[in-house]
Amino acid sequence: MFYKSKQILGMNARNLEYLYKYNSRADKRFADDKIYTKNFLLSRNVGAAKLFHVIKTETALTDDFFNSLPDKFVIKPNRGFAGAGIIVIIKKRGKDWESISGKKYDKEHLLLHCIEILQGKYSISGVHDDVIFEEVLDAHPSFRSLTESGLPDIRVIVFNMVPVMAMLRVPTPESDGKANMELGAIALGIDIGSGRTTGGAKKSKYITKMPNGESAVGFQVEYWDEILEDCSKIQQATGIGFLGVDLTLTKTGVKILEVNARPGLKIQIANKIPLRTRLEKVKDLKVITPEDGVEVAKRLFSQTLVSTEPDYKEKPVLGPLEYVVLNLEQPKSAIARIELMAEENVLKNKFVQGDKKVIDITIGGKRLKLPFVIKNNIGADVVIAGKYLKEFYIDPELPLGAPPASVSSQLEERVLQNVDEKIAELDAQIKVLSLINPRNLKEQKELFFKNPDYTPKFLYREVEIDTKLIRNDLKKVPEVNHILFPLYKSKIAELEAKLSMIESRDSTEFNHFSQAVYGKVSKHYYQEAIKFINETEIHPDESRELQLKEAIEVVELFLQQTKLGHWKVKVIEETVVDIQVTKKEVILMKKGATFKENRLKALLVHEIGTHVFRFENGKRQPLRIFERGTAGYLRTEEGIAVWNQNQLGLPLGDKQIKSGYLIVAIFMAEKMGFRDLFQYLQSTF
Repeated sequence: MFYKSKQILGMNARNLEYLYKYNSRADKRFADDKIYTKNFLLSRNVGAAKLFHVIKTETALTDDFFNSLPDKFVIKPNRGFAGAGIIVIIKKRGKDWESISGKKYDKEHLLLHCIEILQGKYSISGVHDDVIFEEVLDAHPSFRSLTESGLPDIRVIVFNMVPVMAMLRVPTPESDGKANMELGAIALGIDIGSGRTTGGAKKSKYITKMPNGESAVGFQVEYWDEILEDCSKIQQATGIGFLGVDLTLTKTGVKILEVNARPGLKIQIANKIPLRTRLEKVKDLKVITPEDGVEVAKRLFSQTLVSTEPDYKEKPVLGPLEYVVLNLEQPKSAIARIELMAEENVLKNKFVQGDKKVIDITIGGKRLKLPFVIKNNIGADVVIAGKYLKEFYIDPELPLGAPPASVSSQLEERVLQNVDEKIAELDAQIKVLSLINPRNLKEQKELFFKNPDYTPKFLYREVEIDTKLIRNDLKKVPEVNHILFPLYKSKIAELEAKLSMIESRDSTEFNHFSQAVYGKVSKHYYQEAIKFINETEIHPDESRELQLKEAIEVVELFLQQTKLGHWKVKVIEETVVDIQVTKKEVILMKKGATFKENRLKALLVHEIGTHVFRFENGKRQPLRIFERGTAGYLRTEEGIAVWNQNQLGLPLGDKQIKSGYLIVAIFMAEKMGFRDLFQYLQSTF
């Protein structure tokens, strides 16, 4: 960035060359008024948060008003800026409300905050303002890999109907759940061509990893093409020449948060790319439609290679009549007629629901959202104008195919079954534990205790699988338009992280990939573990001790009693735990291990009564992912297993707080070497 400093757009240049030249005072007033903007966009079928109330005077803030508020809502100033004055309420407890950051608000606190907004404390001009109460938007599930705190949003800079630069702003606990860089949110640059993040920044520091250990590079923003097109359409509709569009993704799709006629310039830091150069490239272009603007953006600003070859083989072919699926509350199949010269889409009245002016339709395997008008005498259920079908080729000689067997297409079900089998096959090949458990554990343990200065040197099994081949197979898994496909998408990401774990066994990167799969022990968890260890009352386990042979007999009897006699018990020498469940209907027990009777009872409930039961129930499902385990399933399953064993109420001695010790050990392992960690744990606990 230092060497490109002359290309960076500064505040003065932004104001003189773009704001004053392309944005009128009326444009700025339009963008500053969130209520007017929201109504403008909603009237044009652009998704936005639902508006509950607009408060213009203090007299409206009555007891009845506060009593009528829902349990979840957002309070914000109408003409606020930089996220100031926004409170996100996510629950109500008794007479008090709780914000997303855990802060408590009673009615008096909310009243005073509303009065401050009305008096202009957070207004961009400092004069009287209105108070907005609107719905809390639920973040799209894909954002969970980046943060559990608040609602991430996306800022896109649009100029001459061309989206020139974009960033994803991710809230952090430090930013109080708000996607505001000034407060400590993280900004990730987004590649315009692909919608993937390219790295980011927190305040003035560049980052490649998120606080939770996830990579800041390569996160795919869902609905990317739709986002770019929406932003370009908003500029066309509003007429604001130099525009920042703030939006987010929710469970129900893209929602516009606000438009900004004075967009900030930190987007350049997030992307490590100067803005001035991009603006100059598109300033004099003749862009006719928003679709053209998006195409220009992808050609000029994609950071990934864009093929210039025509995509004849990639576009599906439609005939003049096609069976389609109308994605209504109760999806219905219908016949669509394609008219190349039509200017508008037409829908029969019987398919119209509510006052919606956009139809959600699946045609040729693609899902589209199209504006429509209502007519009945059209000779088909739907008429689709050719201008909305640029992703298809139209063959006027192609006959109407067979109707779909059902609305939830049997073809999609078959494809999902194939995907399920392939993922299960690849998952079975990636045997992480056997590849990261040391082969020379016993030998290194003896050397470690004999020599006070010795650091263990672990050896591992040779990696016999072709990790590159498995990665390629994972990349070839097709996208399926099925409600369950997100489970497989998450599983693919997890399997890729497991492959990276295996590949990085002897490098410093191992910890990063391990955390991506199994989670990171944060300082908060460490502090909670210390508290748990100190506050838990230990009751000694005075039950009798069982040798391995007798313990195996107890396990086998329990398997028979729970109708799991087909499971076998096998004794192995090199393992880090005394008992372990596999996915081959085998329970491994460590050679030479002994078990207190109480502890073995707890282990039976933990390992068999939870892990094996879930596995066996998963095998009875039509999809194997429930047998193999969905992405991250162990986090929940281990919690249930510990809860189950605790319900026995058996005294387990120090084993009662073993989970606390493990958390402390994992947390401190990032700060010290093996020998120092051992001595710290030994002296402290």
